[in-house]
Order: sequence, then C-alpha cells, then structure tokens
Amino acid sequence: MITRLLTDEDKTKYNALVRHPVQTWEWGEFQKSQGHQVFRFGVFDDDKIVSAYTVSFHKIPKTKYSIGTILRSPKVDEDMLKNIKKTAIDQNAVFVKFEPDVSKTDSDMHFPNMVPSPKVAFYPNTFLINLTQSEDKLLEVMHSKTRYNIRVANRYGVEVKEATNDKGFEIYLKLLFDTTKRQGFYLHQQKYHRDMWNILKKTDIPHIMLASYQGQVLSAFMLFKLKDQLFYPYGASLDIHREVMAPTLLMWESIKLGKKLKCKIFDMWGCLGPDAKEGDNGFGFHRFKQGFNGQPFEYIGTYDFVINPTLYQLYNFIDKYRWKLLRFKAKILRK
Repeated sequence: MITRLLTDEDKTKYNALVRHPVQTWEWGEFQKSQGHQVFRFGVFDDDKIVSAYTVSFHKIPKTKYSIGTILRSPKVDEDMLKNIKKTAIDQNAVFVKFEPDVSKTDSDMHFPNMVPSPKVAFYPNTFLINLTQSEDKLLEVMHSKTRYNIRVANRYGVEVKEATNDKGFEIYLKLLFDTTKRQGFYLHQQKYHRDMWNILKKTDIPHIMLASYQGQVLSAFMLFKLKDQLFYPYGASLDIHREVMAPTLLMWESIKLGKKLKCKIFDMWGCLGPDAKEGDNGFGFHRFKQGFNGQPFEYIGTYDFVINPTLYQLYNFIDKYRWKLLRFKAKILRK
C-alpha cells in the first residue's frame, strides 16, 4: 500500500470512496474558500485507490501556527497518522483534531500523542433512521406524540415543499439567523453559509426543505445527500404559530424525501447521549429528534493528535475562555 497526496484528476475516484459530506471533494473546496489549507490523501493498492481522506489546517489568527481537523474520516491507523503528522509539522500545527466516522465499538484511538479532546466538533451521538422500512412502519414506530403532531400539522394545512435553489436558500438563511439570535447560540457568519451554498449547489448534495403556514415559511431545513444516506445538518424555525407543528411535519416530509431519493439511512447529524435528561443543554432538540425513533449510534469520539504539547496546553486554556466570550456575546445580541 502506498499513500500519496491527490490531485484534481483524482476527484471522481476520491468521491466514490468517501461516506460523509464533510469528507467530499467539494467540502474541501469550501474549506479552501474560507482560507484553510486542504490536503487530500489516497491509499493505493497498485493503481487503485482503496481509501481516502481530507485534512484541513485552520490558521490561528496573528500567529504562524494552525490547527488541523480531519472530521468523519475512515478508521485511523498508523499510516494515516504518519502522513498527517508530516503535513501537520509543515503547517506549524499545534494539534490535529480527529473525529472518525466509526462506531465506538468498532475501533480504538490508542496511539502515541493521541488524547481525548476537551472540545468536540460534532456530537458523539446521533440517531439513524432505517429508510428501507415502509412509510407505514416508520409512522408506526414513532413516538405517539410525534405521530399526533404530524396529524396536527396536516389538519392546520401546513405545506411542505423542496426549494433547492437560490430563492429557497435565502429564505432558509434568514430563518437560520433569526433562530440563532433568538436562541442565543454562536453561528458562523452569513458569508460562511453563502460560500458553502455556492459550492455545494453545483452538486446533488444539498436539499432545502421549507414548511409554510398561511403563506409564511415557519421552518426550513438544509439536508445533505451522499450516496445512500440523507443527513440533517441544519434546521431553523420561527417562534410563531408553534401550535401548527410545522417542524414536525417538515422532518417527516424530509424522511419521505430520503426514501424518494433511494436512501437507506437518514442521519439526524447529532443528539445527546443515552443519559440525556430534562434540563440538559439541547435537550428540547434532542427530544424532537428522538420522537422519530431512529436507532441510537455512538461514534468513537473526538481526539487530538498533539504535535506541540506546550502550545497545546496554552491553546486549550485560551480557547476555553474565547468560547465563553462568544457565547456571552451571542446572549447579549439576543437581548
């Protein structure tokens, strides 16, 4: 086996192997548009690529250092670490954050200089809905309250449509930032989302779904399709007409879209862990997803591959208070 950096000529073969949207070639192009350095590796058996992954390096402002990330990658092995370490040193990386797309029970992360990360990029848990089931079966296994809310939305005449176009994106983006301001959490700026859309809309990855009541869009989702999976990374809703249950019907219609697109799995993109309880941060959203009765899935978790131990400790100390400040500012803007 030989591992080498890939070129644009390898794009089609690369995309044929990756299993998560944030590992696609196009996502790497989006990362480049944000000023990050992107490196794509292919593992070759003779002339055939048998595995591939992308790592990106994000510059730490006003320093010569960077942070690497390799999210939802294949299973980590020593060859991967050897190649990433060399690139990380060249990029003056303090560490590289790993979040492999593998189950907690299928692998381990016991490698030198690999430590559990104090900060995650994605939730370590999610719900996976089996789309090979019939619509009747999917409804049957839902929580009774979720089924009821779908019927409520239909009685109110909530309308759901796909609007995967520039107009639909603008509606979705406005709702997304309205939701962010109302709930007081930090979100990337609009340029980030516009750049993402402008790159991904040239592919069949994004799908925008809108739910309307009396001519007003109340809820919007951006879904990602990749091969036989549909993912739910982004959702937004207005804090009005909550009684019509627009988000619940929108989720159900999104699940049905997944079946229409011949997907086998609907990935909720994240949830709290099995011990989640009322009062936990994010529990309301967790309970909403839980109502659709997907299968709980736990990833192996988030790990940092430390390149510079001294700067790693300093970075984590500063980053902890940076995020506290960002959340505080978000709450102030909410008021």
